[in-house]
Amino acid sequence: MYIACTNNNGIPYLQVHEYYSVTVDGKSKRKSRYIKGLGPLARFDDGKPDYLARLRKSFKDGKPIIKELKDVLDADAPEDRITAVFNKKYEADAFVNPKNVGYFLLDSLYDALGIYDVLNLQKSRSKIEYDLNGLAKLLVFGRILAPDSKCATWNDRGSYLFQVTSSGNLIDIYRALDVLDKKSESIQKRMNLKIADRLGRDTDICFYDVTNYWFEIDENDEDEFDENGKVVKEGMRKSGPSKAKNRKPIVQMGLFLDSNAIPIAYRLFPGNNIDQTTLRPAMKKTLGGMSFGKVIVVADGGLNSGKNLAHIVSAGNGYIVSKSAKGSDKDTKKWIIDQEGYAENKDGTFKSKSKIRKRTVKDEDGNDIEITEKIISYWSRGQYLRARHDNRKFIEYLEAVIEFPDKLKDKQSKLQKYLVKLQVDKNTGEVVDTNQALMLDMEKIQRDMALMGYYTVMTSELDMPDGDVIDKYHGLSRIEEAFRTIKTDLEGRPVFVRNPDHINAHFLICFVALTMIRIIQYKILVHSGKETKNVRGWELGLSADKIKTALESFVADAFPGGRFRLSKPTDDFKLIADAFGVNPELRIPSERELRQLKYSFDKANLM
Repeated sequence: MYIACTNNNGIPYLQVHEYYSVTVDGKSKRKSRYIKGLGPLARFDDGKPDYLARLRKSFKDGKPIIKELKDVLDADAPEDRITAVFNKKYEADAFVNPKNVGYFLLDSLYDALGIYDVLNLQKSRSKIEYDLNGLAKLLVFGRILAPDSKCATWNDRGSYLFQVTSSGNLIDIYRALDVLDKKSESIQKRMNLKIADRLGRDTDICFYDVTNYWFEIDENDEDEFDENGKVVKEGMRKSGPSKAKNRKPIVQMGLFLDSNAIPIAYRLFPGNNIDQTTLRPAMKKTLGGMSFGKVIVVADGGLNSGKNLAHIVSAGNGYIVSKSAKGSDKDTKKWIIDQEGYAENKDGTFKSKSKIRKRTVKDEDGNDIEITEKIISYWSRGQYLRARHDNRKFIEYLEAVIEFPDKLKDKQSKLQKYLVKLQVDKNTGEVVDTNQALMLDMEKIQRDMALMGYYTVMTSELDMPDGDVIDKYHGLSRIEEAFRTIKTDLEGRPVFVRNPDHINAHFLICFVALTMIRIIQYKILVHSGKETKNVRGWELGLSADKIKTALESFVADAFPGGRFRLSKPTDDFKLIADAFGVNPELRIPSERELRQLKYSFDKANLM
């Protein structure tokens, strides 16, 4: 590079030029090209002799006497020079079509999870001609980076730096969904094997919960019957107890997570299946085929049934389940309220006690099964204050009814479970077989009020310390967070497909996307030296929304001449890349260098 002084309408202007070589008719010729304009010479001239000569020498020596030239040298060549060379000729084309580069990590995780192997084998066996793996990748990447309909995801396939799929027809997306549904269980098993091999799957504790997704349809899906009138295939979208309090038909999803809250498996059920009925078939279909050792299933009170506990114990597994203090039997309520045996912390904000008991439950075949379990009762001030706040209006109304019994006539339904109906004589007040009157069951009211802030947990693990049992039960909040991630960050609904097979394929895509997010979060926590089993551990690493934004914002824009301008990695993306041991910072890379960056993710310690 050198300093040129040009004449513009009689005014000397300083510019930076550089020499370059071109070949014409087999001969190399030296040419000069504009790099940067500095401004009029008079702006910089210090009035001393030979200013231009001194300026040129200082620039040549790498110690320019004006700041503008120092900036040129600090740019370390390619970026500013290439921009300057092309800024006039190609200004209309430059920086208008950035392509996503953050998907490099997702592409590598996809292969590391073994999904490619399952689908590639299926493609060869079925003689599929379209790009099955490319389409599956497109659907998974799109679910994380820009959740939308299958059609919109297909139309957005050109937003990635390098081609993700070679398929050229939209219909291939729906053909791929058919295969994903068919290979769903194989994919889940393969992912589990890869995670167990690379991360070390921790299944001492296995969380299970159920959620549902509503569909914008008015009628239930119909069942399919054989010639004898027997149901051969249940309709999937059916009315049931919606978590969103929506009356539309729903689909139930049961999800298993391991101790680190990394997904193990999922299963869909028709919407009219209640939570309790999903656990046994989900365990048989998923955990039963994954060759785990003993698993302790952690579930909430909605899954606590004798049939479920009998199945868990009979299979050689264990359980930690909750039971509403108010929903317990009379003797258990009395034991909970009795303060004898409680161990309290120093500040009086928490206390607990436990006992061993035997009871008989019926399995799914109606047989009596005796189980021995530990029941733990615990109380916390925080839970008590929340319960008081949540029930404030009801408590105020209850107190008003106690003081003014005539208020019972206004809103009987609110106190239905506390009402006692008596036949009384209006004149004498004696209990007789005449008119009916309503009275409050004060004993029941006082008992339920006394139970505020108390919770009970039951476990088959008799030797596990009470505090550990309670902590592990609280880990269920992480599966609730997983459901929130699917519903919000991955936009699991609305579901833009209606075929039952395609619905299952859609949620398989969500499951794979969730697993990728969780692995990224797990690696960040490990890299940062933080506890991976902390109940609120994910937010200590990086939230799903921040991961999505970081990956989405890392893009590359093509320059003429085979070079690219790469966006500056955000702090969140740097954290992600650091967790996988990859350096994402490149300056005006070539296509070859970008492919090497992708290869770096492929060879990183992904799991």
